[in-house]
Amino acid sequence: MMGNDGFKIFQNLLHLTLLLGAAMAFGQEVSSVHQLQPLFEENCATCHGVDTQTAGINLTSLIQETPLVKNLETWRRVISALEVGKMPPPGAPQPSTATREKMLALLRNDIENYDFSSIDNPGFELMRRLTHDEYDNTIRDLFGVKLNVTERFPTELIGNSGFENSSNTLFLQSSLMERYIGAAQTVVDLALPAEPSTSEHFRTRGLIFRNELELNSSEEEASSSVLSEFLTRAYRRPTTEQELLSATQQFVEGRGNGLSYEEAIKQVIQSALISPKFLLRVEVGKQFPEPYQVSDWELASRLSYFLWATMPDEELFDLARKGRLSDPVVLEEQVSRMLMDNKADTLGNVFAAQWLGFHNVGTRIWLDPIDNPWCTDTLMTAMRDETSMFFMSLIRDDLPIRDLIDANFTYVNQELAQTLYKMDGVVGKHMRRVRISDPNRGGILGQASILALTSNYKTTSPVKRGVYVLDTILGTPPPEPPPNVGVLSQELQEMQEMSFREKVEMHSSNEYCRGCHSRIDPIGFSMENFSYFGQWRDTYDFRVRVDSAEEADESITINTESSSEPVTIHFRTTKRPISAQGSLPEGEGFDGLTGLKQALLRDRYPDMVRQIVTKMLAYSLGRQLEYYDEPAIREIIAVLEKNEYRFQTLIQEVVSSYPFQYKKNPAEEIH
Repeated sequence: MMGNDGFKIFQNLLHLTLLLGAAMAFGQEVSSVHQLQPLFEENCATCHGVDTQTAGINLTSLIQETPLVKNLETWRRVISALEVGKMPPPGAPQPSTATREKMLALLRNDIENYDFSSIDNPGFELMRRLTHDEYDNTIRDLFGVKLNVTERFPTELIGNSGFENSSNTLFLQSSLMERYIGAAQTVVDLALPAEPSTSEHFRTRGLIFRNELELNSSEEEASSSVLSEFLTRAYRRPTTEQELLSATQQFVEGRGNGLSYEEAIKQVIQSALISPKFLLRVEVGKQFPEPYQVSDWELASRLSYFLWATMPDEELFDLARKGRLSDPVVLEEQVSRMLMDNKADTLGNVFAAQWLGFHNVGTRIWLDPIDNPWCTDTLMTAMRDETSMFFMSLIRDDLPIRDLIDANFTYVNQELAQTLYKMDGVVGKHMRRVRISDPNRGGILGQASILALTSNYKTTSPVKRGVYVLDTILGTPPPEPPPNVGVLSQELQEMQEMSFREKVEMHSSNEYCRGCHSRIDPIGFSMENFSYFGQWRDTYDFRVRVDSAEEADESITINTESSSEPVTIHFRTTKRPISAQGSLPEGEGFDGLTGLKQALLRDRYPDMVRQIVTKMLAYSLGRQLEYYDEPAIREIIAVLEKNEYRFQTLIQEVVSSYPFQYKKNPAEEIH
């Protein structure tokens, strides 16, 4: 046994050990405090601390989440705000120039010099339901008939990725489930009527019952064969024995309840259409921590919903069944084949439409047809189609990414050409490719859909257009505006003799706004020759009331309740030339949209390439990109650089990328 003296010595040693351990732990804690933390606490905590968290940002806690690239987008916003002097806000105590530069240097070092080669995480495709577009397209290919049953479904939300197919918004709410139950019955009733009468009906029946056994087989055998084929296609993977057994049992029960053979089959099909196995895209995980390759069946679905926004076709299913789809040569051939298929048009009317925003033309972006009879539904459809078809030509012709904003062709029909572009020689309603010689029209920034969505109602907006170029095209958004400064004052709006450029410059002259507007407005000003719906103009036209007919160029006689005699009102239209001079942040000046495009390609092309790579990769994965996707982004850009930045190279590299072909269980710690 230990004596009293020995026990006291032991206690003292234990106490000393604990003290040393605590001291060491304290030392480690101190050493792990980021150099930025005291700087943020001194200069930023008033607005972005625990108690305030302006714009939802608490820098004092965010700086403790290392590596900083975990919150890459937030830190980029912080860097941008520090650069333009928005943080701290004017009027608040300001750090010295040296302190501000130190904060920027430390942030840039952590963000730009992080060793991404240490990351090995492809992410995980979370379970998510089909989008409305994907659902309609899948029903079309499953039954061979286009029904569009989701037209009256609730509008989809845009997820963190910037697209409707983002897993963080695609939940299966009970209210939506009720819609799916009704839609399933509608699909079966319309696609497989009791008495087929059209060629579509017979084609659908042949598609569903094509795997039926010979007449000498039993009903149960025949139904099992039909249902096995259908469920494999509907679930986009091989049907399990239990699934087939349950489906066959439901068929037998239906027959026992007096249903005919086909009615019992249709009952099982209707049940399958409301199964989560059809409505959701689900991938199977594995019980080990290392990244692993997706199965060929999962790869087929990833590929088809990326390029076609629908289920795999028979060729993809056959390759998956044989285990050949993951072969790099075979996969490359399939991507090339799929891009030539009309179903790949979804890359234009879904991917590009949601990224560039022109899907809102005709819904959120429109003009009152009573006051603007020229702004018809068919015109706005043509505006959307122009940009969608243009984007698909870039892909199918394998053109370089630079042609997105500077090309010598577009797509128009007679209405679009004459109403907005004043182009001659285009006759008919159909859209067709035309060569253009006007350098201001080549590329998306000269197309009516983009010009309309970046305008206000019946007025242009240099601010919206400048933000659009910085954010949507370059992926370098300016800081968020402070509250209640988003519109011109009433006094400025009523100054009719001032050009919009002069009004915006006055609005942006105060210290609080200048930092951001000096980067945004010059870009938008360079696009001022385009009106709010994309027509070209050389002057601002102001219509003001004058006192006499001699001063007027238009007089209107009206009857009023206050006078027994008609009253004549006189108006005069004055014109002021438009100044379209602009510049990029920290760049040289230029004139007009032509100059803007040249400056973008000369000075900001890497930003533009990176933006479309990140958008395409996020859309293909159906999720917001994370910091661990950065190695894949850089690898894709490196291959693009060797292949003249061509669109098909981009798509092939996205499909062959690590996050597209592999996954890692989300429960594992992300390095």
